[in-house]
Amino acid sequence: MEDTPQANLSEETIKELRAEVKELRERVNDLLGVVERQGAEIKRLKARKPTTSRNSSKPPSSDNPFVSRPSKKRPSGKKRGGQPGHLGRGRDQAAPEDVDEVKVVKPDQCGSCSALLTGEDPSPRRHQIIDIPPVDPTILEVQLHTLLCDSCGAETKADLPDDLHASNFGPHLSALVVTLTGDKRMSRRNVQEFTRDWYSIEISLGAITNIEQRMSSGFERGHSQAMSAVAESAVKHADETPWKQSGALGWMWVAASALATVFLIRSSRATEVARELLGDEPTGITISDRYSGYLFINLDQRQVCLAHLSRDFVRMAEGEPDFRWIGARLSNALEEVFRLWHLFKGGDIKRPLLQRWTSQLRARMFALLDEGARSSGYETPGMCRGILKTEPAMWTYLYHAGVEPTNNVGEQKARIGVMYRKVSQGTRSDRGSRFVERVLTTSATLRQQGRSVAQHIVDVAHTVLTGAPEPDLIK
Repeated sequence: MEDTPQANLSEETIKELRAEVKELRERVNDLLGVVERQGAEIKRLKARKPTTSRNSSKPPSSDNPFVSRPSKKRPSGKKRGGQPGHLGRGRDQAAPEDVDEVKVVKPDQCGSCSALLTGEDPSPRRHQIIDIPPVDPTILEVQLHTLLCDSCGAETKADLPDDLHASNFGPHLSALVVTLTGDKRMSRRNVQEFTRDWYSIEISLGAITNIEQRMSSGFERGHSQAMSAVAESAVKHADETPWKQSGALGWMWVAASALATVFLIRSSRATEVARELLGDEPTGITISDRYSGYLFINLDQRQVCLAHLSRDFVRMAEGEPDFRWIGARLSNALEEVFRLWHLFKGGDIKRPLLQRWTSQLRARMFALLDEGARSSGYETPGMCRGILKTEPAMWTYLYHAGVEPTNNVGEQKARIGVMYRKVSQGTRSDRGSRFVERVLTTSATLRQQGRSVAQHIVDVAHTVLTGAPEPDLIK
């Protein structure tokens, strides 16, 4: 009998070979596990639809411009523009006492027989032309003398009067610069060109920054007033949007009530910033999305934005094939919820009927979410479980007057910060961030109150530069 190869191997070699085979088997099993996990991930990604503004919180501006969005409105078949019978609206004419110059134009002769015409038209047609005269800036030169005392020989220098500031730029020019860079979101370089082209005033970029910082101190008190007004309000909307400071990711927070809107720029999106904005123990009701930073607020003091949920349901309906029916039914139910809300807002139904009919839809939606949460899948079950955590806060609006089921107000206010960021690319320092949050708070709050933004900023400039009484932002 011939010896087998194994018979020629020592026991030690056989032992080493067996250990090596065991190690290779473990590696193969590990690789098989990796392949299995990758296959599951590929399957999950294939089931996942690309995110758009319809199924996520992405803004519409991020959508592919070549992909048409389905419109909920049916085409009317009418041509664009004013329709037959539509009453046109022209410019309201200024009162006679506000007119600076009147030019009388009369026809000399009859347009039919060429006879000479005389007399007056008791009701002439009034055509008014509005223009801005050329503006020549005024320059005040303050000559500060230094005098020598005849008695002791000491020199005494004159100081600036209390109503004058050491700045080279007066209140109205300072207010104009801040209005353009802050409220109107113009770049400093464009403001520099504007003041040079229209007023023949040369201002360096550094001087514009200095004007902003001086004025920022004048807006500080008003910002604190707005913070208090929002925190104490019965209903407030809250949202946050990305921001950049010195190239690092930060966040602009916004909260709005019926009386005021306040902005905060912070490096964090953590709960402590929400507490700073709304208070450690918030009063009233806060309307927001489902972001976990607001979990410190009791559910009975929150209203979760149903518009955000609408996008989540669309995402489910376009996602995993096995659970699309859940997303579709949730979307249909939510559309019915909004229909009832619009009937209530239009005065067609009263609140008790709104509550009763919506409660039936709530029960249906809860059952769908619960079934989705208990299913085994990739994305839809997790989304359902997340929504159920704040489900009681979806219906706060049914029982509290003045509470909306959506956070449209908060998103509209946050849009102000988004537009500012797109122009400025953020801020470069804490001082710059304080200026932005204060000036945006000032302008947004004044518009809510129907007050003049320009006049208030001029009043703040007088406070900063001449010591005039500080104006109140909240009235």
